Amino acid sequence: MFKRTRQVEKLERLNIVPIMDAVFIFIFFLLFSAQFIKLFEIETEAPVVSEVPEYVELEKDPLNLILKVYSNKIELLKGIDRIIDKTFYKKDVNYLILLKQELLKLRLSHPDDDYVIISPQPQIKYNEIIKIIDAAQTLPDKKIYKVKTKDKEKVLKKIFSQLVLEPMDET
Repeated sequence: MFKRTRQVEKLERLNIVPIMDAVFIFIFFLLFSAQFIKLFEIETEAPVVSEVPEYVELEKDPLNLILKVYSNKIELLKGIDRIIDKTFYKKDVNYLILLKQELLKLRLSHPDDDYVIISPQPQIKYNEIIKIIDAAQTLPDKKIYKVKTKDKEKVLKKIFSQLVLEPMDET
């Protein structure tokens, strides 16, 4: 009788070195072909939505300040009725300085209202919106401005610290 011998076949290991080389080369080309861009973020507040009772007696009319930005002018609306208070034409060289002065005057006369809504038309350029945001926030000089709210006096660090960007309604 013959004895059968079993031969165990030795399995070869898979050579993954060429695959790894290809992956590293692919990553190298991917990194060099990528375009790195700068992203800018505009820090604004989200609109506050809350439940309001049907009738609330206000001590003083709220400022409810809205800046409507058109291609040739900026309208400053205020109050619940959104009445146009002032118009700043962009053909004037110093319209942003005048806007900043008016915003500061309104902020000092309404110490409890610390927000402004900026409503640009869709075709307004990004850089122009940034200039208007800058005018609505930064104080005009190094002078210290104080406002007295209901309970305390505080120093202004920005003219309006809460900004809301909203699309312009076509009405």
